Amino acid sequence: MFVMHKPNSMLRNLFLDQEKRLKEHFKPGVQGIDLQLQDRVMKISRSEFFQFSPFWIKSNERALYPVTWVRTNSVSHPLRHNPEKNTLLYKRYIYEIDKTIAFRVIDPDKDLTVFSQWHNSKRVSVYWELEGSIDQHRKYIEKNLDDPHLIPVIMEIDSEPAGYFEFYWVKEDRLGPYYDSDDYDRGFHFLIGNRKFLGIKNTDAVLKCVVHYLFLDDPRTLKVMAEPRWDNQKVLQYVDSFPVWRRIKVFDFPHKRAVLLECTRERLFAGEHL
Repeated sequence: MFVMHKPNSMLRNLFLDQEKRLKEHFKPGVQGIDLQLQDRVMKISRSEFFQFSPFWIKSNERALYPVTWVRTNSVSHPLRHNPEKNTLLYKRYIYEIDKTIAFRVIDPDKDLTVFSQWHNSKRVSVYWELEGSIDQHRKYIEKNLDDPHLIPVIMEIDSEPAGYFEFYWVKEDRLGPYYDSDDYDRGFHFLIGNRKFLGIKNTDAVLKCVVHYLFLDDPRTLKVMAEPRWDNQKVLQYVDSFPVWRRIKVFDFPHKRAVLLECTRERLFAGEHL
């Protein structure tokens, strides 16, 4: 007899016991698996597999904290609990590019040199506008590490530094007032600094990992938002080709004209895009 599972500790233990088998099974295009138990067959869908956070979330700070509301610049939002520098957040092997992508919190003692090199390249500075000295970049990193609404992250591909990301909580961010933001909406900025990892296949894998991580990091997150410059055609062409993203509107920050983009948890997991 086939039965659907119930969420409980038995299911969690089953997933953990079958981790190697499940990861080997769910290659691109594979929709589900039937696991033979002693008294029944358990069906696991691709969507359920990719929502099981212990396979990819690596930080020990995964337990949900009780919600305490605080105010930042007159905006009420949950108190945030961010990980320490150099904490490994997420790690996943990507079949499509035969590479492993990982996110860890930036550590200025390890990452300052490459961070500064990336931001002093014209390809990056035209969008980020952070050209400067080593000392200026250290201050920027340390400021972000002290900002509770933001997690500054180094992305590694096969253990090599590949890019820099800023994962933020939208509610208390400058983006929050520009749409009806919820307490656990997330957003991100990113750059791929290492040229060897440019290209549409790598970018596709990276951005899928970003939204995967942000939805797994807190199950209360239902939307991931982005606000690229309205003339950043490479990013906009990509999101137009990936159906989990929707263009909401064009709007004006004080410093730039941007396109508001939205990815929902339902579209990502129900659509089986991972």
